[in-house]
Amino acid sequence: MTRFIFLCSILIIGASAQPWVPEPQTQQDWMPWNWMERYQTNVNNTLINGPNINLLFYGDSITEGWDYTGRQIWDTVYAPFGAANYGIGGDATQHVLWRSMNGETENLAPKLCVLKIGTNNVGWYPERDIARGISAIVAELRGRLPTTKILLLGILPRINAEETERVEQINAMVSILDNGNTVRFLNMRDAFYMGNGQFYPGLYSPDLLHLETMGYAKWRETMEPLFLEMWNSEK
Repeated sequence: MTRFIFLCSILIIGASAQPWVPEPQTQQDWMPWNWMERYQTNVNNTLINGPNINLLFYGDSITEGWDYTGRQIWDTVYAPFGAANYGIGGDATQHVLWRSMNGETENLAPKLCVLKIGTNNVGWYPERDIARGISAIVAELRGRLPTTKILLLGILPRINAEETERVEQINAMVSILDNGNTVRFLNMRDAFYMGNGQFYPGLYSPDLLHLETMGYAKWRETMEPLFLEMWNSEK
């Protein structure tokens, strides 16, 4: 079912706006979730709990998975920071960009935002265009959340060697957004990918896209040094 949903979602994405042009996700009959309801839940959370949101996770289904597959780690590690998870399954860069411009970030001032987005664009747009979409989100978040530091995560290795090579081209392009202070970039490739189309066992679900619990544990472990450095920095 997960694989079917993913394939359907990228078919829809393939006909949508450019990666840097904001647009809401289109609700499809095959979606087992209501996208607009999830987006509105995030907006409501911002309105009600905004002052208490000190850590913001932004992204697609892989980020959303912290609420499910990675829940135990989330509750133990990130919830105490005052964390909110604004990952929505199926989202591409243009959808996250639209959400960031339409209520989800209104009057927020988290100390840190963890952004991981772009995998749902891969294969449907040129790598340079996807990098442009990711860059647009970073610029929008910097403008709307001027006191917030952004930890930009590279797109994770996915599916096979060919797809992973595309991902690495995108990651190389967006890595230049790292300014050593307010925006930092982290590529977690080596923690998940052995090379030659081989992925470390136990980290991915069978679709080689989404993560198992061990994958979320590896994400936390790999991100932790830079995460804590940014969180504890007073600059």
